[in-house]
Amino acid sequence: MARGELKTIKFQMMLSESEARTLDEWAQQHGFKSRAEVIRRLCQLALLVDERAVNVARNLRILDLLALRFMKQVRGAHENFRGRKSRLQDRLAELSEIYHEEIFDQVGDLAVDLHLLLETIQELRSDKNLSDVVELMRQNRQRTQETSEALAIARQNRREERKRLQGVDFNDLQKRMEIVIKSSADLELAQQAAHEEINRWLEGAKAKKEEIKKLEEEREAYLAERHKHKEDRPLGGPGSDEGQGQT
Repeated sequence: MARGELKTIKFQMMLSESEARTLDEWAQQHGFKSRAEVIRRLCQLALLVDERAVNVARNLRILDLLALRFMKQVRGAHENFRGRKSRLQDRLAELSEIYHEEIFDQVGDLAVDLHLLLETIQELRSDKNLSDVVELMRQNRQRTQETSEALAIARQNRREERKRLQGVDFNDLQKRMEIVIKSSADLELAQQAAHEEINRWLEGAKAKKEEIKKLEEEREAYLAERHKHKEDRPLGGPGSDEGQGQT
């Protein structure tokens, strides 16, 4: 609906007594005197809800998938690092950092859609001109789209940075530099020692990254083999209901 557009289309509409009573009650509650105006506003509201409901449902579905994936990754970490408590703790901390960020992002997108819905509902219930409200809806949708696109770009940049810096511990580097500087007789010696320590730290970070990559590859291969084994298992085989004798 364009702003200031003339209302030239007429059509007949039949209502039951209860439907008419519900409309009249809604109109009285929000200060409207015309059933036609109420119906126009409720139609706009229904169109908005239908449009945003798709996004809300998508974000809720993604939240469910993220939670399920996180649980599977945690179970996988316990299986892969059984008996290696320190490595298990590192992996769980890494998973928590990754998934809390992803879940937070999805909750943020969900909040944006819900805020748009609630804000527009309040405007449609007000006595503002419907054309003005529709224009506000258009601006809000455009702003929401721009916000969502900006958030998507920021998320992608964070994922790429996290992947690039996987295995890098800056806190460890800071501690090493502090020890080197404090233990050096002067700043010139500290500078040379710091360069050497940074090189050792970088080599260690590279080795840790390769270790993480190798563990991930081993885990993926293990899960793939496990999945293949499940697919190849014949019906009625050991452990299945069909293979057990009936009593």
